Amino acid sequence: MTINIYFAMVLLLGCLFAFTNGFQDGSSVAASPIASRSIGLWQGVFLTAIFEFLGALFGGSQVASAISGITNYPRSEPFLCVLACALLAAVLWNFLSRLLKVPSSSTHALVGGLIGAIFASTGSFEYIVWGSFNALIHPTGVCKVIATLFLSPLIGFAAGYFTLHLLQFLLARATTKVNNTLKACQWFVLPVLAFGHGANDTQKVMGVVVMAMSAAGLFGRQNPLTSSDSIPFWVRVTVGLFMTLGVICMAPGILKRVGFGIFKQRPVHGFVTEFASAVVVFVGSVTGGPVSASQVIASTVMGVGYANRRKGVHWLVAREMAWAWLLTIPCSATFAYLLFRSIFSLIKI
Repeated sequence: MTINIYFAMVLLLGCLFAFTNGFQDGSSVAASPIASRSIGLWQGVFLTAIFEFLGALFGGSQVASAISGITNYPRSEPFLCVLACALLAAVLWNFLSRLLKVPSSSTHALVGGLIGAIFASTGSFEYIVWGSFNALIHPTGVCKVIATLFLSPLIGFAAGYFTLHLLQFLLARATTKVNNTLKACQWFVLPVLAFGHGANDTQKVMGVVVMAMSAAGLFGRQNPLTSSDSIPFWVRVTVGLFMTLGVICMAPGILKRVGFGIFKQRPVHGFVTEFASAVVVFVGSVTGGPVSASQVIASTVMGVGYANRRKGVHWLVAREMAWAWLLTIPCSATFAYLLFRSIFSLIKI
């Protein structure tokens, strides 16, 4: 009975994390179409929410497997406290970043929480799978997450920069009427980005829930994600619903920061941002790369702005975002460590 209570605690915190992930990253997903006045505010919000949920249902399990692969902590009862602590730390970081109106990475908040909670539990990094950078194409463990921390912004910036230049070349002789076409295209591109984000980010929560189920004995103590897609359908639906609810609640401060704070976007910029970001996030979901959608989208906006007019980018805003990205893992790890030492260490399983 006690184990079931602890599992329920992990599940509830996982749902809360999915909710915070929804308003954190969902605000970035819908920012460019809304800022460029291609799609109305509530139209963009509900369109994003619908396809985020579909991404959760049909997005596969590669990313969930990557998240579960960063720790080899024994799948036993004490692991439930570690997971609950990691999730709570990530939730607190997401609420703090919302309060500060800065888009941060929910992915890295979760990974940092896991690292801090495991260290607090064991006093060492014995159960952290650091992995290797030997093969940059296929990094493993925590190294895979760190690689995406640095590669996601670079890829997003380059994708936005070159895509805008390519589109400007193709539309060199187009009239202003092309703006109507670009606005209409965003009705098709936004759902793709939302689906890719829903597929990628909900799987991180699903990975934690499945690890909790394994620790509670519901999977016989093994890690089911190492062999096949064993995410129960009810887990997909539950996590997807809470992510969708978070998207609907939105974070106006983050939406304004990404959509309006970096540079003034027109329909062509909104289309390029959504298209380039969708490609990067969707590829990450298919290959199992736990990319940060907020990082990809914000850096793509920077790349588009730099390609459009270098002095038009508000680099002070970009610098604030970069600091938030770099501080997410160490801060969430510190939160988790302090939480475990002060609260979760009192729980005896």
